[in-house]
Amino acid sequence: MEMNAEALSTKKKNERFLEALKTLSDQDPQSFSEIAPELLQRCAYYWRGSDPFFSTKLNSWLSYDMMWKPFGEIIPDDANFSKRIESDAFDIKMYSGSTKNLLESLQTRFPEDFNQWDASIRNQFIILGMIAMGREKGEYQGALVHRLGLGSGDVRIKGSNVIRAAKIALARLAKDSGSDLFSPASGNGVERIHKISSAKLSETLERFVLSHSAAVLLPPPRNL
Repeated sequence: MEMNAEALSTKKKNERFLEALKTLSDQDPQSFSEIAPELLQRCAYYWRGSDPFFSTKLNSWLSYDMMWKPFGEIIPDDANFSKRIESDAFDIKMYSGSTKNLLESLQTRFPEDFNQWDASIRNQFIILGMIAMGREKGEYQGALVHRLGLGSGDVRIKGSNVIRAAKIALARLAKDSGSDLFSPASGNGVERIHKISSAKLSETLERFVLSHSAAVLLPPPRNL
């Protein structure tokens, strides 16, 4: 009952906030139109954290899409998934040898508070996560570039360079842990495919990334 009462109280407060914002927008439309974008961006950051995919869509919406596209249409499909695997369902102690060493190194590379990550670490997590989630089929370069918020369609030079740099950094980390992380990539352009070196390691890494608080940066798993 307490949870219900608290939820009702929050809903009522938000209704009042929205009424107040509507009144302010009516009273001073120009000032409101100037501060509203910042308000939306701050709310989005508190909600999604450093999500490059949603940030790109939001910036695009604020720039020109808002005149014809409802805000609800830019909400990511995975908005209801704050975490895909409970953190206590994944235990590094279950592993041994080079796999355990690699997981411990990744745990150090990707601290839980992903809002403090810089762009390179965030990109590495997204790239590693999506390739691992692709399992034995891997992941297309075009999908990686799109998720990184670096554009869609034809792969831009910047996008391919970001992926290359991230894979090199992660491969070095894995090598220091005694593991081979990636298989050689195949194909070209948006259809270039990136894979983890083995199906078993791919499954392990998938469980690792989906148990991490930064799982919100990743697309929905293929099998929830």
